[in-house]
Amino acid sequence: MTDQLYLNDTYLFESDARIVEYKKDERDMSYILLNQTIFYPQGGGQPCDHGKIICGDFEYAVRDVKQIGDEIRHYIEPFKNLMQNPSENSSVKCFIAKNRRLLNARYHTAGHLLGNIVKELHPNLKAQKCHAFPGEAYIEFCGDEVPNEQLLSEKLQNAIEKNSPTKIFETDRRQFESIYYKLPYEIPESKKFRVMQIGNYPPIPCGGTHIKSTGEIGEMTLKKMKQKNGLLKISFGVV
Repeated sequence: MTDQLYLNDTYLFESDARIVEYKKDERDMSYILLNQTIFYPQGGGQPCDHGKIICGDFEYAVRDVKQIGDEIRHYIEPFKNLMQNPSENSSVKCFIAKNRRLLNARYHTAGHLLGNIVKELHPNLKAQKCHAFPGEAYIEFCGDEVPNEQLLSEKLQNAIEKNSPTKIFETDRRQFESIYYKLPYEIPESKKFRVMQIGNYPPIPCGGTHIKSTGEIGEMTLKKMKQKNGLLKISFGVV
């Protein structure tokens, strides 16, 4: 099992690690497994980290990271000293692309904030999907109501200017539901029950990376609101 360092510190951009295994998948794509990783694997509506892994005189670009079962796969491309397969048990240095990590974290936190404020204004709207990829981010809600765009924008801006802290903690489903609310979906038992909370808003189970406070989101814009067949889709951007 890989120790997921990214869960503990969004701002950890480099670390040491050890190669556990070098493998190829069904597409003949090379990937490595590490004993610990700072690379976030794509999931939960958030893109994966990019970066590089240095092993001695060899460097490997990491352009895709996926979690398949218990494996966190770092798909690698050699970009220095031509081809050489990484050796198992080798010590390596890992570096993630800082600007990409922070942009993804800002978008992810912005999505949570949007969901919190929509829920505050319209308790009957239930968030069911968050896609926080930069340039194409949106949240889908179940319900027939449509928020006032100007009011929603003002609420978002006020919350960002308030610079409320974010908090990450672990609990279990039973304790979470006894304190906060009953979850409308299942969470695999194999995953840690990790929760993210903005200020005094209700917490939300989440395994993504987040910034320290709402002020780091920057400028947030609402791009489009579309209501159809009981689904509300709100698209947003972060500058």
